[in-house]
This record gives sequence, structure tokens and C-alpha cells, in this order.
Amino acid sequence: MMNTMQSMLRTIATAALTLGLLSGCAAGGDQMPTDAADLTQDDVAEMSLHQEFDAFGDHYEHMQRLLKDAQLQVHDGEWEWGGGDDLPLIGGDGVAPLPGADTKNSYYMRSGRLWSPPGAAGEQRDLKPMLDYFTDQGWTIEQRDITGDHELRGYTGDGWQLIYTAQENGRYTLEVYSELFWTNDGNALSDAIYGRSTVTFPDRSRPGVYPDFPEWDDPIVNKPKI
Repeated sequence: MMNTMQSMLRTIATAALTLGLLSGCAAGGDQMPTDAADLTQDDVAEMSLHQEFDAFGDHYEHMQRLLKDAQLQVHDGEWEWGGGDDLPLIGGDGVAPLPGADTKNSYYMRSGRLWSPPGAAGEQRDLKPMLDYFTDQGWTIEQRDITGDHELRGYTGDGWQLIYTAQENGRYTLEVYSELFWTNDGNALSDAIYGRSTVTFPDRSRPGVYPDFPEWDDPIVNKPKI
């Protein structure tokens, strides 16, 4: 009788433990990886393409603000553009890992500018204004030297990284990268944005000057990329 009772108690305890573990997973916790917007795949699965499009536009504006604020720490004049920055870039790999991410279910964003300070030759001391700015923001900071160039990296802590590089050739670059974002269909999102984009960007611009992101109701003016 005693052995039977003990066996029943063990069974009840095991069932309760199992239920508790399942409840913990269902409650979310940190079981499902979150992206640069602090969303899980399940969160994004509930979004329409229209909603993903609008969310990308919000990320685009945030990226441009990060870039502008950093640019103004060293130069308020014109900066050169190296290309457009209003389309999602293929995910999977990124500046920070996202378990389960691949080239179809994730994307990242990047923007960058460059300028040539008069008489500059890539001195490490030229990083100081940006270093002071990153420090004031409370960001995690890394510095490293790469074949004579000096790089400063700031981690915002909320899904973005900024890299300022003083190059020996006198050309100084500022780049902003996002960590990965989940998407339901990377190709569909890219086509939705590209179809409405003017596909133009300036050769040079002052900080904070950039093409407007399109609206969902804008006409489709470009055929999907092959």
C-alpha cells in the first residue's frame, strides 16, 4: 500500500513539473529569440505585408536619425553617398546572431556616408569626437586597428551598431547597421518597397537629408527585381 501511494505521488509530482515546464515555454519568457525590434517570429507572423512595410519605414527613419546625430559630431557639411539605403538587405547572417534566421525569414538594414577632413591621414585621435559621443550615449564601445586604419564601433543596445573609421587615405566613413529583423517573406517585402521607391539618391548631402520613404498607397513604378 505504501509503495503504491509513493508511486502515485511521484506520478503526480512528475505531471506537475511537466505542466510547469510547458507553461513556462508557453508564457514566452526568453524561449523564442527576438529580433532587433524585440519581436519574435510569432509576433511577425501576425503582421500583414502592409504592416511589415510600415514597420520597415519606421526602422528606416530611425536609422537616418542615428546617422544624422552621429554625423553632426564631426562634420555638419556635405557627406558622400556610396549607394541607396532604403531596401532590406538579405538576412541570415548579420552583425549579431539570431537563432533560426535565414535568407528568407530575416533582413537587416545599412546606411553609410563618408567625408574627407582637410589634411586628415587616419590618425587615431580623430576618433575622439565620436568616441565622446558614443560614451555620452551610454553605448558599449569597441576600438580596433585594421592595417593602419582606426575603427570605432558603438553598440546602441537596442538593435543597432555604428562604425566610424578613420582611414589612412584621409577618407572617413560612418556606417549604421541594424541587427536582424524577422519577416514573413523577405522577397515580398523587398518587392513591395522597391516597387514604390524612386530608386534615386543624392551623390552628396548634409546630415539629415535623404529621400523620403515611400507610402503604401504610392503607385507601383518599378517591376520586381529578378
